[in-house]
Amino acid sequence: MMKRSFLRQLGRALVLTSFALLCAAPSWAQSATGYPNKPVKLIVSFPPGGFADLVGRALAQSLSQIWGQPVVVDNRPGGASILATELAAKAPPDGYTLYLATDGPFVMNPFLYKTLPYDPIADFIPAALVAQTPFALVVNPDKVSAKTLPEFIAFARANPGKLDYSSGGAGGPHHLYMETFKGLAGLDFTHIPYKGGAPALQAVLAGEVAVAFAGVSTSLPHVRSGKLRVIANGASKRSPLAPDIPTIAESGYPGFESTAWAAIVAPKGTPQEIMDKIEADVLKVARDLQFGQKLVSVGAAPLPGTAAELRDLIRRDQQKHSKVIKDLNIKAE
Repeated sequence: MMKRSFLRQLGRALVLTSFALLCAAPSWAQSATGYPNKPVKLIVSFPPGGFADLVGRALAQSLSQIWGQPVVVDNRPGGASILATELAAKAPPDGYTLYLATDGPFVMNPFLYKTLPYDPIADFIPAALVAQTPFALVVNPDKVSAKTLPEFIAFARANPGKLDYSSGGAGGPHHLYMETFKGLAGLDFTHIPYKGGAPALQAVLAGEVAVAFAGVSTSLPHVRSGKLRVIANGASKRSPLAPDIPTIAESGYPGFESTAWAAIVAPKGTPQEIMDKIEADVLKVARDLQFGQKLVSVGAAPLPGTAAELRDLIRRDQQKHSKVIKDLNIKAE
């Protein structure tokens, strides 16, 4: 009798345990495979119309189709991307707020500001690299007669200290890439900072300055009108938009590259199974031919990269740009 009673109790315990496991399984399964089950917000720290915004909107459209949920772009421009990055860092770590990270707030800001309300390494989890866009060396043809990079370097060396260049602000990519190039080529230019890339390019067009690094896509319309001349492309490869323009690397400065990148990150604490899904789906989009064609049409290029590759890129770029910032004692304006 005692044996049958024990077996009945054991049977009841097994049934109850199995029932509890069955009840718990759907909750676990939803956390791993049910994401997303509501709209996802993608914070972009730049205004509509620029490289980051165009990449963010193209990516959001593709992810919406994959996920069956809206991915809504939330533009939060200004403040050297600090406010937007802080907002993303402090968002709930549930996968429903993502951030389109760029090199400015993740690579340069940490070395331009004494304090920041975020840490690009500690406060975020990398998901995937998405795209990049090259900067080209451009000149005002009325101020610089050179048409090739060797001619430009010869012209600049013959006029030390007489050429000035514009940038979108001290410590920004336009500034740091020009200073890097100056150091490699042994040139002497004067830096004139402006409040943004668009005013910096306008300064070259108006003849206020002679030279700048500017986006290939934004430069080409002015090249066609004769108001601007592209000397060389700063990407590692020639641009499909202008295949006849050589790169700086192939023109005598191997290893030089001036590009901006965009990637997806999420707040620290976001569950790993959600991060794995975001990484896989973003990479699926970034490797898609039609998505790549969209990027090329706006002067960008796909740059699919895993979370590990993104993490390595951030650290490499921090090492590269922090040296320039330190050597030149550059401070944020």
